[in-house]
Amino acid sequence: MECTEGPSPAVPVDKAAVALKGFRHIMVQWGCTEAEQKQLLGLSQTEFDELTADKSAGMSGQVLQRISYLMGIARALDALYPSDDRAAERICKPTTDEPFCGLSPLAFMLADPQEGPRLTRRYFDWKAMT
Repeated sequence: MECTEGPSPAVPVDKAAVALKGFRHIMVQWGCTEAEQKQLLGLSQTEFDELTADKSAGMSGQVLQRISYLMGIARALDALYPSDDRAAERICKPTTDEPFCGLSPLAFMLADPQEGPRLTRRYFDWKAMT
């Protein structure tokens, strides 16, 4: 049996629209630049422009997964901190906690957009449960 990896299938437009709306809210809350947003989603400028102009038409499963990690991080931060300002401050504050090694969680995710969001979500999920 042959296994080939192609592009992930497009996400239904209704789900993609909800995800994009949540993503935009989080990015404003965290004060992320457009360049940081593209990097977190793993998109080129053209792909990012198409995604945002079409209001989520053609969103890949990989982009949806990345947004899901960011939404989970935001949810955990909401549980940990009483205000949006404190949550945004925490995501930008350098820490020696594992796995960040002196970086802020946001800088850590930007340094490794593939694994960074997954590891950051796992960390904040753990913190929210303890």
